Amino acid sequence: MDARDSTEIVEFAARCAERDTGDAESFPLESVNELKAGRLLGAALPVALGGRGWSLSECVEAVETVAAASPSVALVWAMPLGLSGIYALGPDVAPPSERARWSSQIERVAERYRAGEIFAACNSERGAGGALSAIKTVARRGPGGTFRLSGDKILASAGRYASHFFSTAKVSREEIPGAGEVEFFLVETTASGVEILDDWDGFGMRSTESQSVRYREAPAWDLMGFPDFVNLVQPTPFWSCLFAAVGLGCARGVLEEMSAPPVPASPAVRARLVEATMRYEALRAYLLATAAEWRPAAGAAYASRVLRTKTYVTQESTRLCADLMALSGGRHYRRGSRVARLLADSFAGTALRPPLPLAIETLAEQFGEPQA
Repeated sequence: MDARDSTEIVEFAARCAERDTGDAESFPLESVNELKAGRLLGAALPVALGGRGWSLSECVEAVETVAAASPSVALVWAMPLGLSGIYALGPDVAPPSERARWSSQIERVAERYRAGEIFAACNSERGAGGALSAIKTVARRGPGGTFRLSGDKILASAGRYASHFFSTAKVSREEIPGAGEVEFFLVETTASGVEILDDWDGFGMRSTESQSVRYREAPAWDLMGFPDFVNLVQPTPFWSCLFAAVGLGCARGVLEEMSAPPVPASPAVRARLVEATMRYEALRAYLLATAAEWRPAAGAAYASRVLRTKTYVTQESTRLCADLMALSGGRHYRRGSRVARLLADSFAGTALRPPLPLAIETLAEQFGEPQA
């Protein structure tokens, strides 16, 4: 599926853009409800589980198309869509001793997707810089075996509109034999000990409701996956490609807006638009080529490639938005113009998920190292 040619996705994106024109500040509830009704929240799940069986490349195409119209909707969607791609891997991705439990969890999560429940990411922390090893949230096993999370998170997209958070926490290997340093946990947003703040006033992506969250002995309804899930499955590249698709969609949206009638009369401006189109097409090809190689446990070399891809695509997409804004002339030089909003949204995505300086530092550290 090339989502740019998918009538359903294109028409959905157009409706999202129309709603944003009327209200770009509030959570896009009507658009999210459309995602639920169209079985799009978990579109990467197999059809038998209520999804659409999309590959990562197909997810990237769809998210980019929606982001060109409404980056906030695309970013909110990217979280549960990416999670559905991880659950679509099926039972065999688990070690033999964990397959029955993992298979049961896949069924439970898929049932919640079919019910229209939103699984939102709640992982980032102040001072951690996007590094899993630097998080301070901890999970401890309480009475009855339930794990309880304590710590402070930021940028929990969808905020109180989500039904569940999937959250990282440090664990004790004594409590989870075979665990990694950090594991994912599934937490209901209405559970005791979960406090969703009302502190989001972001520059760009405002309507994503990316609030801060405090966990105070908040019960998890399950450990996501199985012990050492992060290292054994290496799921984060799936989300990284989708985040890059949001930034790329911002650039596409600005380019479409700039290319719309009336066409600039100046040959020099038209030449710049042709150059911008080539830059956009190169970024898109790079991202789709990387997404096409996704597989679980792909190894360090692929993880490094994804980091390079995400960093470059988001950085250059924002630069392309800024260059086009500077070229756009008076009709777009308004704070509330669509071009201005797309530029702000592209910056928010690049700067915050994860911070661009951290990505560049990581790439520099990895440069020249042998890749397994």
